[in-house]
Order: sequence, then structure tokens, then C-alpha cells
Amino acid sequence: MRRSPFLVGLLVSASLGAVPVDFAHEVVPILRKHCSECHTGDKKKGGLSMNTRASLLEGGENGAVVSLVQAQKSKLLEVVISADPDIRMPPKGDRLSPAEVATLRTWIEQGAVWTEGFAFKQPAYEPPLRPRQPVLPAAKAGRAHPIDRVLDGWLAEKGAPTPPAADDATFQRRVSLDLVGMLLPSAEEAQAFAAERRPDKRVQLVRALLARDVDYADHWMAFWNDLLRNDYAGTGYIDGGRKQITNWLYLSLLANKPYDRFTRELVAPSSDSEGFAKGIIWRGAVSAAQMPELQYSQSVSQTFLGINMKCASCHDSFVDRWKLRDAYGLAAIYSDQPMELVRCDIPTGKPAAAAWPFPELGQVDATKPRDERLAQLAALITHPENGRFQRTIVNRLWHRLMGRGIVHPVDAMQSQPWNQDLLDVLANRLVESKYDLKAVLEFIATLAGLPVARRGSRPRRRR
Repeated sequence: MRRSPFLVGLLVSASLGAVPVDFAHEVVPILRKHCSECHTGDKKKGGLSMNTRASLLEGGENGAVVSLVQAQKSKLLEVVISADPDIRMPPKGDRLSPAEVATLRTWIEQGAVWTEGFAFKQPAYEPPLRPRQPVLPAAKAGRAHPIDRVLDGWLAEKGAPTPPAADDATFQRRVSLDLVGMLLPSAEEAQAFAAERRPDKRVQLVRALLARDVDYADHWMAFWNDLLRNDYAGTGYIDGGRKQITNWLYLSLLANKPYDRFTRELVAPSSDSEGFAKGIIWRGAVSAAQMPELQYSQSVSQTFLGINMKCASCHDSFVDRWKLRDAYGLAAIYSDQPMELVRCDIPTGKPAAAAWPFPELGQVDATKPRDERLAQLAALITHPENGRFQRTIVNRLWHRLMGRGIVHPVDAMQSQPWNQDLLDVLANRLVESKYDLKAVLEFIATLAGLPVARRGSRPRRRR
């Protein structure tokens, strides 16, 4: 092995007594620039990964590359200073400068100190599928509501003060707007609420508002029309218009239909609720990703699971783990004919297998008739162990009341929540209430720390 005399001298004149090497600012840039392309993340050329300290010390196919006992004999240092083209590293591109080599040597001599938890490439976040039962922090200052306990604990961890809660007048206005969309209260109602001395008066107000079934249904129609895309009835470039589900939806809200049943009636629909599943039948030739079967896949996955299948309807997604076969798997459940995988509008010649994306909870029997397949899919989506279904809707309700989701954007439930425990507390409340959405809204609206305001839509005029 041929070595530069200057580099050898530099190594020999080592750094005993030198100041500690700053891993984050001195070592990481060197490894990222010269080594990361072949030795981080899922790339392990020669069996060597430098993604973490443990993987670096483990070495590669030819053994250890770092010696904490004899730093100068570390294989890593040998290959970065070698002039032999067969073993030099990196094999192409800029060589390490003498200063960079000296930094690595000193770092190894000092024990190859590594910032705790650091990895050059972190594994992609994968949200839990099944429900969780978080351990709640102890109540502080008498704030025993489960949401308050989670938020107070989170604020304490961050060293942040507890924000002021809404006073009675603000609370009364806010819940009236948020829950039934009305510019309440009147002067008399405001005075009566202010004079009320019952400790549970806020809970009673929220329940009274939610009991106004017509106002509740009127107000929440806009939310559900947007989410279920029940908003396009023109002919335009579609065949015969789009079938609406307005009557079914309004009656469902009026009756406060349990959300699991609500979902099953949309996924495996009757004639009253089939407009959501049928989607838009376009005139003429359209992209394969816009076929009604793919629309069904996209709508069901986004609405009820917070999964964006639009990218995966054309090709494997570049931004998350969903594949073309996942989008077509849901589409094939809905289709009454065999389907072929089409990538970027080019047929692949491969059949699409009817399947749903979480086989841990069970699978659809592709041999069954279409109606039975849809019923099986509806049962899987609303499965008691499908925490993703539960978390997706409570996250949407939190966003509606607070202005931002715990997972944000709300249609990207593959993203990491800012507080997993809070999300699970809400999801568990949904299940405990037998999927009563009004109960979840009450649960959120009655936390002691309800903020003074949020960004929201304009209220309706008082009747």
C-alpha cells in the first residue's frame, strides 16, 4: 500500500491531548460527503454501514474498520489515505484532505464519540396500526380531563407555560360556533350562563348544543360534503352527472349514526349511499387512475384511513410506502371485472389482486362476489383493532375544532403526530362511546384548557 509521506507524518503526529472532536460539526460532514452514498441508510457496500455508531463498529465483509484500541491501525484510516486505486476510499471523486483525515483519526482515538440517537438516515416513520392505551400523566391543578393531563404533561416537558383557557363568555360563543355554527348566545343567554354556578355548567352547555339535532346536522353537512366529495352534480364532462348522497348523509347526521355503521354504509353501499363509491364516470377516454374503480380506492383510503392513494394509482409512490399494487388491490375489490395493473397508463400485463393494505387484520376473499367483497372490506376498515380508522376520524374532528390536526395534513396519517398519546386518548374515547361522534366532540370541547380561539369558517346567522 502506497501512502503519502505527508499524510503518514500527519497521522504519527497525532492528537494526544487535543480538544474533543465535535462529532456533529466536524465528523458528520466528512462522512456525509465522502461515505454516505455507499454506506448509509439501506446501502451497505462491502457489507459496511456507517448509518449508526453500532453499524460502523460492527464492520463489513472484511471485518472491523474502526479500532478503538489502536486507532492508527483502523482500516478506515488506511483506505482513506491509500494511493492504491484498488483499495482507496472513496474510489471516485475528491480525496479526503489531510485535515479531514486528522479529524477522523483524532475522533477514533477519542473513542469515536457519537451523538446519542443520531443516524445518517432514519427509518421511515410507520404509525401504529392497532389501538394503544397510553399512560396518562398525573393531573395538575385539578385539571383531571384526560386531554388536559396529556397536554399539561407535554407542556411541562417542553418547559412551556399553560396557555390561558377561555373565560365563560368566550367559551359559550366558541362552542356555539364550533358545534352548531350559530352566533349564540343572546344577551339573556350570556347573562344566564355567566350567573350559573354549577361546576359542570360547561359540560351541560355542550350537551345542550349537541342535542340540537337539526342545527348540528345543518352545520356539519358542509364538513361531510367536503370530505365525501358530495359536491359535484353538474354534467360537464361526466356521464349523466354524479349521484348525490345528500339525503342519506343528512339523515345520518340527524340521527347521529355511529361512525362505524356510517362508514360501512359508504364502503359497502345501498342505493341511498352509493354515490360516494360510484364516483365520477367520465365521458370518453381518461387516465387509468381516473377509472371509477381507482376513484373508489382513492376515496376509501383517503377518507377513512388517511392514506393518499392518488400517486400509487399511477405508479409506486415516491413519498410513502404505498405501491401500485395497493391502489389496485382496493380497486379490484370494488370492480366487477378482472383488472390489470396499469403503470403510468401503460398496461403491465399483470393482474390486479383484490386485497386491502393491512392483512394483519384479515383479508378480503377475492373469490367471493363483489357485494360480499365490499362487505368484507367494510368490516376490515371498521375492525375494532384498526386503530388507524379510529385515529383518522378523531384527528379530523380535532382539526375542525382546533384549526390544525394532531397529524397534519389530516389526509396524511402516515406522518408522525406531534403527540401520539393525545391522538390515542381521542381514538379510545371514540371506541368507548361506541363510535358516537357527538361524544368525541363533547370530549374535546369540555377540556379545561380549551383555547380562546381558533381559525375557522364564518358562522351562520342566528335564526
